[in-house]
Amino acid sequence: VEAMRRFVWVGSEGPAWMHGGSYLVTRRIRMLLEVWDRASLQDQERTIGRHKYSGAPLGGEDEFEPLPLDAERNGHPVIPVDAHVRLASAKENDGARILRRGYSFTDGVDESLGELEAGLFFISFQRDPEQFVAIQRRLGSVDALNEYIKHVGSALFAVPPGARPGGYIGEGLLS
Repeated sequence: VEAMRRFVWVGSEGPAWMHGGSYLVTRRIRMLLEVWDRASLQDQERTIGRHKYSGAPLGGEDEFEPLPLDAERNGHPVIPVDAHVRLASAKENDGARILRRGYSFTDGVDESLGELEAGLFFISFQRDPEQFVAIQRRLGSVDALNEYIKHVGSALFAVPPGARPGGYIGEGLLS
C-alpha cells in the first residue's frame, strides 16, 4: 500500500481533481521477430537479462527472485550493463518505480513487409509521467533490446480517482 501511494497514486503534488488518481502510459511495441529469431539463445538472454525458459534473472533460478545487479562472473556483471531488466530496474533509476504490465499481441502479417506483426502492448501507471519518461530515456539510449523492437504508438492518459458514493468518475474535474 505504501509503494502504491509513493509511486502510483497522485498526491498533493498534482491538481486537486487528480488526487488519488494515476497517469497511464500505453505503448505499442513491435517485436522485430525475424531479427530476434536469428539471435542466439545466449544473445537473447543477455539482451533481456533473464533466462528465456524460466524467466529467472541471469545467475538465478526463480522468476521472482531479486535481480543480482551487483553480481559478477569473471570480472563482468552477470546481468549485462545494457540488459533491459537492469536499465528498467529501480536501482538503476534512482529508485523510480512504475506499476507496469505487458500484453503480447499478434495481428497477422504486415502486407507491405511480409513480416509477422507481433509484439507487446505495454501499460504503466505512475503518480507523475516523469517517472516513466526518466526510465524510458535510459532505455532509449543504451538498451540492447532496441535492436529488436520498434515503438509504433504511445499515449498518456490522466486517470482520475474512483467515484465517491453518490458521485461520478471525473467529478472533481467536471464540477
